[in-house]
Amino acid sequence: MNRNEEYAALRASIAEPPQLEYTVTRALQRNGKARRRVRLFGVPAGSLAACFLGFMLLVNLFPPFARACGGVPVLRELARAVSWSPSLSAAVEHDYVQPVGQEESKDGITARVEYLIVDQKQLEIFYSLDSDRYEELEADASIKLPDNKGGYGSSSGSYGTPNGELRQMTVNFMELDVPERLTLLLDVYQNTYKNDGTETKTDEESMDETYFAPHDREPDILTTFTFDLSIAPRFTAQGDIVEVERIFQIDDQTLILERAEIYPTHLRLDFGYAPENTAWLKGLEFYVENEQGERFDPVRNGLTASGEEASPSTVTYWMDSTYFSHSKELTLYITQVRWLDKDRERIWLNLATGEHGLLPDGAELAGIQRLDSGNLLTFRTRQYRENNMYSLWNGYLDENGEEQSFSSSGSSYTYQDPATGEYLDGSTSGVFYETVPLPAAVGPEVWLKPVFTRVADLPIPVKVPIR
Repeated sequence: MNRNEEYAALRASIAEPPQLEYTVTRALQRNGKARRRVRLFGVPAGSLAACFLGFMLLVNLFPPFARACGGVPVLRELARAVSWSPSLSAAVEHDYVQPVGQEESKDGITARVEYLIVDQKQLEIFYSLDSDRYEELEADASIKLPDNKGGYGSSSGSYGTPNGELRQMTVNFMELDVPERLTLLLDVYQNTYKNDGTETKTDEESMDETYFAPHDREPDILTTFTFDLSIAPRFTAQGDIVEVERIFQIDDQTLILERAEIYPTHLRLDFGYAPENTAWLKGLEFYVENEQGERFDPVRNGLTASGEEASPSTVTYWMDSTYFSHSKELTLYITQVRWLDKDRERIWLNLATGEHGLLPDGAELAGIQRLDSGNLLTFRTRQYRENNMYSLWNGYLDENGEEQSFSSSGSSYTYQDPATGEYLDGSTSGVFYETVPLPAAVGPEVWLKPVFTRVADLPIPVKVPIR
């Protein structure tokens, strides 16, 4: 019996509540407007790894689906794996799942692709790795499209998943739609990371290694699995585009809510802006409500926003989907906006004296630590969301005016002053510390590139009707 037959048999063996009877049938209303999203913003896969597993353990399953899947171990595991996401949980609750059930075993390892949750613009792949030979398996998951097309971004929050349990890969498509066929590649390796304490390093040596040593060691691949996946056309056609075209003022700037792209797995809000604005839009805090007062929030894990090639603006924002709510009315409420002022896109800093230009609002230079490999710059800045740390800088310009990226960065709620040895604690005051490295080859002066320069909190939310 293959996975499709097994899935059908399992579904038939339980009494389904009314919430599981609905199957998506709406077709996408296509439009001819050109897409312009090219830059992706969100939590990197490495940053997701630690919080993803803990978050899955903390949240509870939605009761209707938990009851329906009580006697079906695989479906129950899928519900648990997506319980961190209201959108994916709603998709599973509404039986919006494509079973796959492809399995391959070699070199003492078994890989199995169990399910897909997919629509026109996003693909979620759920798979497992198991072995009697290796205790902790990991995989670098990637996809290959027909004709080697690009236009997508992928991430995984499954690092540290025990053998035999479901892992997840997310693929977001930008210009392209999800194709009906693609190839999944799994480069499998053993997780051998450990701290054996064989060498004791001084604090300075540790800082040098942490911030300046290369971090691109490739794991030893044990084997590679290749799965050719076929996606049912009824899934890749699902979506609803609402042309909004509402112009509104916020914090003395003009924005345009151009459209809402409503898919089963997520909702995208596409914004435009007036050329005469004095600042670029860099971030929003917002939520959406329907006519029944049901609230939908921005995505917090994975891809959260994307920009455009022609400007620094962040123009598209990802949020929980309203697709299965059958909402007749949707209203956007904006509670905070983050701007990059056009006259502060570069901020001067003298490494020798510590003098600098006007830093982003709420930020200050906490210290410069001089190491053999270069300088560590630490900034103290406020949280724009509770318990949230973010990147303050988007790189720098060297003495030749060439744009460079930071090789690494670190954020913490505490900071040890290199001059006094005093520990400063920002955890109770709504601030945190970010440290970025500048190699020794960088000259005495540098121009830093801020992600944004000011934050406008809106006690009375700006209200924008979507439909």
